[in-house]
Amino acid sequence: MKKSNRLLVPVLILLIPAGIFCQTSASQPVHAPSKYPIISAYTCFFLPIVSTSSKTTTWNFSNTFSIGFSTGINILYSDQFGFSYDMGPVITATNGTSRVSNFIFDPGPIFRLKDGFALITRMAFETAGRYGESTVLSKVFTPAKKTSLFASLGIPLRFGNNLPASIGATLFFGLAFR
Repeated sequence: MKKSNRLLVPVLILLIPAGIFCQTSASQPVHAPSKYPIISAYTCFFLPIVSTSSKTTTWNFSNTFSIGFSTGINILYSDQFGFSYDMGPVITATNGTSRVSNFIFDPGPIFRLKDGFALITRMAFETAGRYGESTVLSKVFTPAKKTSLFASLGIPLRFGNNLPASIGATLFFGLAFR
């Protein structure tokens, strides 16, 4: 066998599988890059409407007035799921004086629903010594590319600090932005 023919067989043995592999990999669909994760931020004010325990029921606007200012970051991982980091002070006014009465840190998962709704289940940690969980149902109004208005209803459940367990209702109104 000639020298050139002796090299032809090993070269063909190497090139044929390489050609098949190249054709197979080149024919694979190209996937578009994912738009997630998306990071958005928000700010809002919230009004604790009522809080009730086995000993008492407290209404906002009766003898005191409380308002909170919350700021947070949402990390959206998909159209259905995300995670929220929320924190903010609560200011209470009583008898002509006001003070920061509490600071709340409440992170939790976001379960994104249809039509701009979301269910957020938050752990809650308060500087007033209470802890617990807050379930929040949120609705985005006027969704836009840069900003969106939202309103939410929160149901805080609190324990600790030698006080009876309590449950309440809170309204949130805010602005989300990317």
